[in-house]
Amino acid sequence: MAVKSSTDSGHRALIKVLTTLGLISEADANFSRYPSKEHSPIAYFALQGCFKENEAIDKVSQALAIKKFEPDRSEINTLTDLLEAESFSEIPLSFWQKIKAIPVAIHKDRILVAVANPLDHESTKNLEFTLGKQVEIQIAREQLIKNVIGKKLSSNETFDIESIVSESDTKIDAEALDSISQQESSIVEDDLTAAPIVRLANKIFSDAVRHGASDIHITPEKEKLNIRIRVDGIMRPLLTIPKTLERLIISRIKLLGGLDISEKRRPQDGRIRIKTTEGTKDLRISTVPTAFGENMVIRVLSSDISLLSFKSLGMPEEISSRLLEALSGSSRIVLVTGPTGSGKTSTLYASLLEVRNGENNIITVEDPIEYRIQGISQIPVNKKIGMTFAEGLRSILRQDPDVVMVGEIRDAETGSVAMQATQTGHLVLSTLHTNSAAAAITRLADLNIPYYLIASSLGTILAQRLVRTLCENCKRNLNDKEKQELAVLQLNLDNSLTADGCSRCDNIGYSGRIGVYSLLEVDEHVRNAIREQSTERVIEDAARALGFLTLEESAIRLTESGQTSLAEVKRVIGSLTPEKTRSFIRTAQAKTDSSSSADLKKRTILFVEDDPDLRTVFTALLEKEMFEVIETCNGQTALQALYEHHADLILCDLMMPKMSGAELLQKIRSHPATRDIPMLFLTANDAPETELHLIKSGADDFISKSARPELIIARINNLLNRVG
Repeated sequence: MAVKSSTDSGHRALIKVLTTLGLISEADANFSRYPSKEHSPIAYFALQGCFKENEAIDKVSQALAIKKFEPDRSEINTLTDLLEAESFSEIPLSFWQKIKAIPVAIHKDRILVAVANPLDHESTKNLEFTLGKQVEIQIAREQLIKNVIGKKLSSNETFDIESIVSESDTKIDAEALDSISQQESSIVEDDLTAAPIVRLANKIFSDAVRHGASDIHITPEKEKLNIRIRVDGIMRPLLTIPKTLERLIISRIKLLGGLDISEKRRPQDGRIRIKTTEGTKDLRISTVPTAFGENMVIRVLSSDISLLSFKSLGMPEEISSRLLEALSGSSRIVLVTGPTGSGKTSTLYASLLEVRNGENNIITVEDPIEYRIQGISQIPVNKKIGMTFAEGLRSILRQDPDVVMVGEIRDAETGSVAMQATQTGHLVLSTLHTNSAAAAITRLADLNIPYYLIASSLGTILAQRLVRTLCENCKRNLNDKEKQELAVLQLNLDNSLTADGCSRCDNIGYSGRIGVYSLLEVDEHVRNAIREQSTERVIEDAARALGFLTLEESAIRLTESGQTSLAEVKRVIGSLTPEKTRSFIRTAQAKTDSSSSADLKKRTILFVEDDPDLRTVFTALLEKEMFEVIETCNGQTALQALYEHHADLILCDLMMPKMSGAELLQKIRSHPATRDIPMLFLTANDAPETELHLIKSGADDFISKSARPELIIARINNLLNRVG
């Protein structure tokens, strides 16, 4: 009997719950923007960086009075075997995949099922109808469910490698290879009818994707074929294959990628698209000849970049807001720098998604095109026909672009054309391979680009690295011995953590990665330092007035917040010396002193009023009382100001164009980051029903615009004292 699922209504219901619990904002909850096929709402918004998945599951579990399912690693095999139980013989694995659920226990009168979305009632009813029993649900992490189903699919692919070895003695003629190549469209994990070598290739791909690998390395050695994967920047062994199967597996993958299987002397490049339980993935293949055979490296890319954003990359709001400001301008170049594998491409694509608004013309030159984006013209580099970065850039400047993205500045010609493009009003995005933000200036100068052109063209430089985040399950405080070993760095180690490894993180101690960012904004002081050909240190010092931190300083912040360890920082950033950490301590102390001094003098009020004359009068009154005032003219600009600045109180008009005060109140109270900011409303309407409506909606106080100035100030101080 076939079972059906209808998940849209369930997704809508769960998104509403997440909004009610304050886990996501009203804007995030727009269902039309939610790609429901690959992820349940909790997993999707966790990937977007809105919250931690486990914390959201705990809150939803409590709100809905549904138990949370979190098995030990040792129970995974039992869960996998349960999918084969006779009770579920009429339910295909594809259905469990689609509804993101697994059975976890069978009782006499009911079935216990773990689900990623406990509000998908339609699928639950279909299960009950098919099974003839009551279904009791528990909520679980989506990745746990995928792991169980993936393990089952992987076990369905079991085969005897020895039998493949015996078959490999038979010559693979052209007809046999053609039959293999015809299966390109069926690269799925549960293809049991495929030839053994095809299933072996599928297993390599699916296991790599399941482990979250960014790269697959297929390395020929003297007596074997070694297959490793790179997970969170670290190489891990995956599989060892007998030497006799080397030609078969390499030929299979080359055929899928459109490579010439007869050419073994020259490097080749190709692409494959596969479907797995983790969604559709694009594989980028590169081969080079070595002493023991063809070495193959496969980059694993997600074909769906809808999840890509500054928030999902783990970029701090302080950095993302400043970067967004840089992207909103023109006549400047924004550079992202770092070594290979530091996340530069992801940041560039996230930037493109931010500036893509349908009102501008965006053109890119890339080598290769890693993600295809709707609404953007993307041009691949093709050296065979003379389409280099420089030539492509010259061509697209004749295409009336507003925003230009050049994959990488590799030579003087590309750098010079990119700089000149900013002089004609274009916003240019690109990358450089340098170790720090200031080093990008030195690198551009090394490419013989004049300092005056660098100074006038540069807008912002973002240097970045990726560090592994500590496993939430096994991270712990440093012990006394570990603190003593790190005492030479003179850091505050009270909040620093490490991890010993556990079953949940494969005994590694880390799970996932987060970005370390160093943003250097180029203002007039920095521009003058560049024109004077100052050292990198002088340029960095000039940028500190705008909040510049080095990579080392940003990384230390992550250790102090318990997100990563000092050992991981040393591995990625380099050795931490007392000199480097002293610089961080001085910077942090200066910020603390400055902040403390400012707190004694001024508190910030966001003033929202559409009448410019009233804004002038009230701002003068507030500034006289030693308040810092941020002026905005309507609710929309107020929300943007809150995104960019901190406010201790919001003083707001009620009737305004574009977004009224009542609408702004609703938006602010629905978002966790702003809902606790006190709001005092100014209005010409002093009717009791208006005041009652505002108070019920979440306003803290209400006062007439015609009230005496001292009364208005008293109300403001009263609210500020109430919240501390």
